[in-house]
Amino acid sequence: MKTTQNPRLHGVFFGIIKTIVLLFFTTLLTFSCSEADQIGLDMIESPARLISTDTISLQAHTLRDDSVATSLTRLNVLGYLEDPVFGNTRSSIYTETRLLSNEISLGENPQLDSVYLVLTYEGSYYGALGTELTLNVYELSENFPEKDTLFSNFTIPHIPETITKDPNGFSFYPLPQDSLVVNDEVRMPQIRIPLSDAFGQKFIDANGTETFDNVPKYLETFKGLKIVVDDNLPDSPTDGDTFLGKGTMFQIDMLQLFTAVELYYHNDEDSFMKRFPINEFANNFSHIEHFGFEDAHESLRAQIIDEDLSQGDSLLFLQSLGQVRTDIFLPFVDDLLDEVWLINKAELVVPVETEFINELFFVPPQLLLLRHREDGGLTPVTDYRMGLEYFGGRFDETNSLYVFNITQYFQELIDGKHPNLGLALTPFRAHERPGRVVFHGPGRLEQPMKLILYYSVFE
Repeated sequence: MKTTQNPRLHGVFFGIIKTIVLLFFTTLLTFSCSEADQIGLDMIESPARLISTDTISLQAHTLRDDSVATSLTRLNVLGYLEDPVFGNTRSSIYTETRLLSNEISLGENPQLDSVYLVLTYEGSYYGALGTELTLNVYELSENFPEKDTLFSNFTIPHIPETITKDPNGFSFYPLPQDSLVVNDEVRMPQIRIPLSDAFGQKFIDANGTETFDNVPKYLETFKGLKIVVDDNLPDSPTDGDTFLGKGTMFQIDMLQLFTAVELYYHNDEDSFMKRFPINEFANNFSHIEHFGFEDAHESLRAQIIDEDLSQGDSLLFLQSLGQVRTDIFLPFVDDLLDEVWLINKAELVVPVETEFINELFFVPPQLLLLRHREDGGLTPVTDYRMGLEYFGGRFDETNSLYVFNITQYFQELIDGKHPNLGLALTPFRAHERPGRVVFHGPGRLEQPMKLILYYSVFE
């Protein structure tokens, strides 16, 4: 957007005037679609005019997101989803277990009774709880690498034979909010996966050896576990001829006391249970698979696979766990440089396509807006650092949209403090919260994505 209005002025003198004009005139003037209402302005001698516009051109498209760090959180995501819009997604967990202390002992003549992998739910979930899932657990054949951060596309080799008690896997219905009774004790919601006697016997055989002396020796024998949900889900009901989706993803609290391998055994003295925990010293991360988006919506596939960016004018897509993001560009911002003096307010309005919301796949409650850096990285816009109440980005259920206050970002852009490389829209806490949403693109005739800008120009 460019006009032949008075040019942008610079200088120390106007630094003081900027503040006075902003505070004084924003209380008196009401903005219209193109220019401030002139009623009463003839009574005021002002060096500035206040203007609003929502016609600044935007460009946007969907692209595959970079992987996200999933090893820096106490919550790992586990599950499998068949989504009619985003296709199939699976999140597996890689984790170590640890010793509770050095030089542990199982006593004289220990005998195995049973062994379980216990995973404690955080409580939230995404998808359909009524879908039966089948889990398999595998032993890692290599130790975790010595890295501070592990990402969602990383894998560690594992032994191909499952160590679940049933070689066909452990089938269950996720119940992330239901407690259960274990040996007459009420436990918080958890998954209890029976493991094979052969795996349990490894603990028995380690008794009295250097394996139980310390953690490094322990990790030579017990390198870690891979926990994965089978991708063969049972059929689920549809809404008429419409496939709503099936499967579930849920969060596992990796640092909860009961998240551990529990070994039940007896010796010459009594029966016991010994816990090998997944604690704050144990490495773990979530591994995400999207299967090439084979069953995804045609517009999503066109944008991320065929790189048909024109599709973004109509529909835009966003999915957490490092899979899909939306990039937004302001190609004609430089045209404002000869006009804009002071940004009063800048709002990015992002309407949601409600057709793709259902009871299984609700939209993320909070989104983030990041700006592209010259080094290729992403960083939150300055407005986010001022708090969510100021920044916005929460889902407005009444109007089915997200609104972001990007006033500081836009003023910095106009002032040349950073280059105009565009923005990236991502879910909040995308590394640990499943979620997805579809937006209106900026080319839609009705309720398009748009930027509403209120600014002052000097007379």
